[in-house]
Amino acid sequence: MDKNTTLPVLGFEPGDQLPTGHYSGPVGLTPGRLGIWALIASEIVLFAGLFGSFILMRLINPGWAEEARHLNLYAGTLNSLVLLTSNFFMMKSSKSFVEDRAEDARKFMVFTMLAGFVFLGIKAYEYSGEFAHGEFPTSGGFWSFYFLMTGIHALHILGGLFAIFLLLSKTRHEPLVSLASRANITGIYWSFVEVVWIFLFPLLYLLA
Repeated sequence: MDKNTTLPVLGFEPGDQLPTGHYSGPVGLTPGRLGIWALIASEIVLFAGLFGSFILMRLINPGWAEEARHLNLYAGTLNSLVLLTSNFFMMKSSKSFVEDRAEDARKFMVFTMLAGFVFLGIKAYEYSGEFAHGEFPTSGGFWSFYFLMTGIHALHILGGLFAIFLLLSKTRHEPLVSLASRANITGIYWSFVEVVWIFLFPLLYLLA
């Protein structure tokens, strides 16, 4: 493939050129990309159902606004910034795979994982504060939705971190450009996790 071929890889815009090396991986809609988009489609159905149910219940339970005031808005805002930053690092990593810059690819993946663990740490801190104030999943409708939706999202974060770790481990044994498609797929999933939080944050933390 000529080095001037444009690539449908996360982090590249239409018209971008491959600056160095030659990309030997698959382009277009590969089985891997088709699979990740099918997975995301099923996840959209799941979260859309949760979000829709939450909004309907919120309309008939105006008292939920008062309960939402017990959430730690500062922690939620900080976590939003952390997740946005992690997605930036993941995009930089995906671009490094195509450009065959191993050191940068690994560095940005490590940064992404660190940001993901920071996100989970802040969420654990929030949970501990809510438990200390007697708020549990069984404390009422709002708290049931809150713990369910944020808990499912946290599991998706863990899944994404595991996928990034596997990709990172493969860079020690396989050529970087041959993993570019897998890096793209991992980046798509991580971006989806970020988008879910963008909807979760205002629904829960700005409810009051």
